[in-house]
Amino acid sequence: MADDATPIEPPLVKTKIIATVGPACADVGALRELVLAGVDVFRLNFAHGTHDWLDGVLKSIREIEQELDRPIGVLGDLSGPKIRLGEIAAGQLLCQEGATVVFVRGEITDASQELTCTYLPLIDDVEPGDRILLADGIVELVVTAEENDRVICRVVRPGTVRSRQGVNLPGVALSTPSVTDKDRKDLAWALDHQIDFVGLSFVRSSADIRQLRELIAAHPGDHAPHIVAKIEKREAIDDLEAIIDITDAVMVARGDLGVEVDLATVPMLQKRIIRMANAHRVPVITATQMLDSMTNSEFPTRAEASDVANATLDGTDAVMLSGETAIGTNPTAAVAMMSRIVSEAEQSEQAVGGDVPRLFEPLARARALEVTEAVTVGAVSIAEQLEASLLVIPTLSGRTALAVSKERSPVPVLALSDSTTAARRMNLYWGVRSLGSIQTDTSPRRLLDAVCSWGRKLGVLQTGQRLVLVGSSNWSAAGHDLVMVHSVPPGE
Repeated sequence: MADDATPIEPPLVKTKIIATVGPACADVGALRELVLAGVDVFRLNFAHGTHDWLDGVLKSIREIEQELDRPIGVLGDLSGPKIRLGEIAAGQLLCQEGATVVFVRGEITDASQELTCTYLPLIDDVEPGDRILLADGIVELVVTAEENDRVICRVVRPGTVRSRQGVNLPGVALSTPSVTDKDRKDLAWALDHQIDFVGLSFVRSSADIRQLRELIAAHPGDHAPHIVAKIEKREAIDDLEAIIDITDAVMVARGDLGVEVDLATVPMLQKRIIRMANAHRVPVITATQMLDSMTNSEFPTRAEASDVANATLDGTDAVMLSGETAIGTNPTAAVAMMSRIVSEAEQSEQAVGGDVPRLFEPLARARALEVTEAVTVGAVSIAEQLEASLLVIPTLSGRTALAVSKERSPVPVLALSDSTTAARRMNLYWGVRSLGSIQTDTSPRRLLDAVCSWGRKLGVLQTGQRLVLVGSSNWSAAGHDLVMVHSVPPGE
């Protein structure tokens, strides 16, 4: 560890913070401020920015990682088959209630009541009675007829639409693949640059996750980022458990989800997704408009603060900022406010016993070995009973740290890994602070001594404080099978 490294304290804020990179925070100074304010993972939105621009952003993130001697995760978010309106000749179209609007093929039309869109098969996929939502659901059309390669619609919810605004087709089975040609190019860039997570947009079924894994496996090299399944379509809700069972992480993408389903159902769907992800030992991210007013305002609304706190109490592993950091007037303030809100929620959670059930249940797909799962449960209990200062976990893949994370330990977790990739991935795990500067290929006693030396140097451990180690005895090949209790000795 570098002598001038910024201290990495056991996390006071256990819920992780993801920040989207955009023009407002793309330079190295702004990114450093966000990390120091509490960002654990940066999101690169492939819907915006060239690969050359992304090259520069990623280089800056890795420089900051080296400077601060702390792992920083990076999430590359594939655009997916996002459907948008084509160009409107006048730039916008007023859709009056009861009026007729016609979709035609092509990129632009001069007719006053005609629209085009980027999804050419729309003409073929919709049927009379289907709903078409425009401009994030502000305008609603109902298909009344198909004739002569045209789709005739009636306006049932009026409003003004503009060129390139989003189109949603709730309940319509799209013929387009979940991974577009653009996504394949962006995925290749992500794999070549060792991106830690890849977000798959508009997931419809577990088959979409399998397809993405096959594309990753077919790419030259052996880097395999963790897949984040974004839940934002009705079809994904219908296949939710199968998706969660096969993915590495899941995101409650409330923006498009709130358009695809009845908006009134989104809060309960959010709770359902978080609950199921926790039961399956899968990290879950809550996203979209969490502190949206801070894009242009100094403070969030009371409703936004409550939203973030409730997601934290529900058991989300991470909360995500989008426009607040990408294009906002003060990205650092947004991150700092997010950190303050989740900190207060976490303290309240501990005070009342927590709203997140701590369950040890065998599941269809284990995230860690059976012995490891059992040992972690015991270690969390021991650490809590002894009021330990740290739970220490050496791990190669990060699976043991994830198992401990899902036990919602009130004791801070320090995960050690010789793998930079694993250390970065663990930045998504609730309550886990990862560290890659301590060698794990050594005896449990030497490892604990190294942690004590590190902790005293940074001022985060004091003589007499207790540590609990989840390790391996080397007597068994069954995974982590050892729990040790250690007291911090006097410093030299």
